[in-house]
Amino acid sequence: MKVDIKELPKSEVQLTITVPYDVYKKWEKKALMELGKKMKVQGFRTGHIPEDVILQNVELDVLKGATLDLVLPQTYSEAVKGNDLKVIARPNVEIKSDISKKDEDFVYIATVAVMPDVKIGNYKKIKVKRKPVKVEKKNIEETIKMIIERFAEWKDVDRKAKKGDRAEIAFEGFDEKGNTIPNTTSKNHPIILGSKTMVPGFEDAIVGMSKNETKEEQITFPKDYHSEPMKGKKVKFKITLNRLEEKIEQELNETLIEKATGKKMSIKEFEKVVEDDLKAEITNRNQQEHDNAVVSEILKITKVEVPEVLIEQEVEGMLEEQKQRIAQQGIEWEQFLTHIKKTEDDFKKDHSKGAEDRIIARLGVQEIIKDAKVTVADKDVEAKIKEIAAPHPKDQQKKIKEHYKNKENAEFLRHNLAADKLIDMLSK
Repeated sequence: MKVDIKELPKSEVQLTITVPYDVYKKWEKKALMELGKKMKVQGFRTGHIPEDVILQNVELDVLKGATLDLVLPQTYSEAVKGNDLKVIARPNVEIKSDISKKDEDFVYIATVAVMPDVKIGNYKKIKVKRKPVKVEKKNIEETIKMIIERFAEWKDVDRKAKKGDRAEIAFEGFDEKGNTIPNTTSKNHPIILGSKTMVPGFEDAIVGMSKNETKEEQITFPKDYHSEPMKGKKVKFKITLNRLEEKIEQELNETLIEKATGKKMSIKEFEKVVEDDLKAEITNRNQQEHDNAVVSEILKITKVEVPEVLIEQEVEGMLEEQKQRIAQQGIEWEQFLTHIKKTEDDFKKDHSKGAEDRIIARLGVQEIIKDAKVTVADKDVEAKIKEIAAPHPKDQQKKIKEHYKNKENAEFLRHNLAADKLIDMLSK
């Protein structure tokens, strides 16, 4: 078998593979016998039909297809291994010749993406400064205030509505001709006045109303409103205030703290818990921002031609990530696309550059880990597995440990730990 290799742009190679006539005929004979095992011919037992009889009863196109199913995978695999090619996708195959006469070789071209060459600059110059973790007193106070707000109680009042009140309203929108506009009607609609959750001017119209009062108010929708038909549209709303409640301000005490945490503790202890939680949150956020900053610097010094197939795969991965995030918010994917006025193809085009950058950065990190000889000991991998499993119940801990007994999963974790060590090395 002869293999000619031609390098193409974007880390692709073209293999022209020539299979000698006699080798192809051996595969053809094997294919013929495989077809014969399933064939039924009167006068012969299935699986015991002579070769010449099988040949008489099989269509040439069927025989050709069965032969190709055998010869292509085998010869392609031999060509890849024989030339030590690190292929990263399935090949595109083009048949260049058919064996139509004796001693005519079988030739085909396989075009495939290979692992690209990665060139990195002087990564030792990268030194990204870490942000300090600092929790100020006002941050603790603001967080406690938000917690108190979550446990606020409300009571019905009989007075004019004001900002900060919780109202329950019914409304209906009409156009200039007095016709009801679709999707502008609601009953028993809850709203906190002043929360700015409605169209500008709508909540202001409710302020000053009394319970059971009905009024009409013309509202002009913003020019940049998310719904195209409503952009800049003037709508006359008929609004009825069905219920009005005012907030009873809560006091920070041990009873409220137990409600919020499920534990008995003093105010001072609670403030320390809030401070520790804020520190953990800021630490995680800072670490993520820092990691991104280091990766961004690596991206700048990494040169690589990324195969299109890798970009396509990465975009598909990003698409699935986005779909999962949207689903977690209880939103249908098609509904989301309609809201942002995009198609799925638009999403893929918009994220193509980001996908390419992610791949380049990932390859750059891998290359630097190799060049800097960053290693992770087995004991460090084991310690990390214990750390991951620790917060979970015992039955789940067992499953997590079983998960990392898989060599591929363990190596993935080892690589992540190596990336963490690299980031530490490029930090100050």
